[in-house]
Amino acid sequence: MVLDGALLDLSKRNLVRLIMELREKNAELEARLNKYENAHISSSMQGFHASESDANKSRGKPGRKDGHEGVSRKTPQDIHEKIGLKLEVCPCCGGKIKHRKNPRKRVVTTIVPGTVKNTEYELQRAYCENCKKLVEPVVPNALPNTPFGLELALYVAFLSMLGITLSKIRTILLHDYSLALSKGTVVNMLEKIAVFLGADYEKLRIELLKQSNVFGDETSHPIHGKNGWLWTFVSEKVAYLTVQKSRGQKVANKILKNYSGILHSDFWSAYNKLKCDKQKCLAHLTRELKHLKRKTRSKELKKYCSSLLRLLDYARDENRRTPEFREFCEQRLQTILGKNYLDKDCLRLNKRLQRHSREIFLFAEKETEITNNRAERSLRPMVIKRKNTYGSYSIEGAQAHAVLASFYQTTQLQKTDFEEYMKGLIQNKLNPTGS
Repeated sequence: MVLDGALLDLSKRNLVRLIMELREKNAELEARLNKYENAHISSSMQGFHASESDANKSRGKPGRKDGHEGVSRKTPQDIHEKIGLKLEVCPCCGGKIKHRKNPRKRVVTTIVPGTVKNTEYELQRAYCENCKKLVEPVVPNALPNTPFGLELALYVAFLSMLGITLSKIRTILLHDYSLALSKGTVVNMLEKIAVFLGADYEKLRIELLKQSNVFGDETSHPIHGKNGWLWTFVSEKVAYLTVQKSRGQKVANKILKNYSGILHSDFWSAYNKLKCDKQKCLAHLTRELKHLKRKTRSKELKKYCSSLLRLLDYARDENRRTPEFREFCEQRLQTILGKNYLDKDCLRLNKRLQRHSREIFLFAEKETEITNNRAERSLRPMVIKRKNTYGSYSIEGAQAHAVLASFYQTTQLQKTDFEEYMKGLIQNKLNPTGS
């Protein structure tokens, strides 16, 4: 009996040890899983875990639906060259052939390799009695003190805006134009355009302040191994991007100083001190609530998240936009937040939502968007390029790219041609008097 008791006691100790090991292993696995399943990580970074609810949804058959007439590319109307082809014998058997009266026409579209054009300007210098200095004519098609024309510089800027790296821009110029440029030359070209248009860049910011809705966001941007921050502020017609060393509120206060419209942003604290109306992004909040509700074992947190999600869904679905409806939604929110919670996530969310309680249901009073999706779409091309280039070598180069991106995204919003728009700005500055 003594032996049996000792064996039983040993087996219990082994079982306790096994349970402790399993708990440690479980905690480690959950920590690793949270790196991939996190409400603050975009869905593209979460893999398949983030789309459990959509796992059974069919993407559908690609292409047009059955019964719809197909569409092919239209034949070009501009014909630059006409060539007649005539057979002497049958290409199949070599026999005699009879020509038909009406030939068949086939239009083939191709490209012509580019050429480099070097132009020498002879500048007749003169002395101005009024200015007391030598003056000379302005070269109409090039930035001051640069050996490259506007067409080349703006083409390089356009390629850069498409996310093409410096090495590949060099390869394109060498392949298509037999033009060999160094990386430094390409970077210098971009920086000179950005510096030359500094005043016009500031005009974009001033124009942004006149917009009724502005969407803001920021993301990291490495600068020679150290972290910098890329900020974007975009409206329906204007985009303004900048690279700064800080992610703090001073940047937002400086860019949006005296702004009186509606600012759409996430819950980052840098926007808190701005005096304008604010609408916080409900997509961020909803995603976090759903994530917590799905992953937690706390009944209190599940109930808390469910109550908030029902309120947000109700406010979105209700077709009312009045001050009274906004006040009603905010009262309902205070009812949820006013309870005594013990769960740490409930307390954390309560603190945040109390701070921004007047910035969640602005859309219930005014007709406005409920997310900052425009700002995130504005950042996307820059994030893709950051992935390809690992950031910028200098703050000057990073800011130059942000300046050009501001003009590029503005032309996209206004549906105008980037290179023509930029060429007009530069030529107006080169020759402001029209002489």
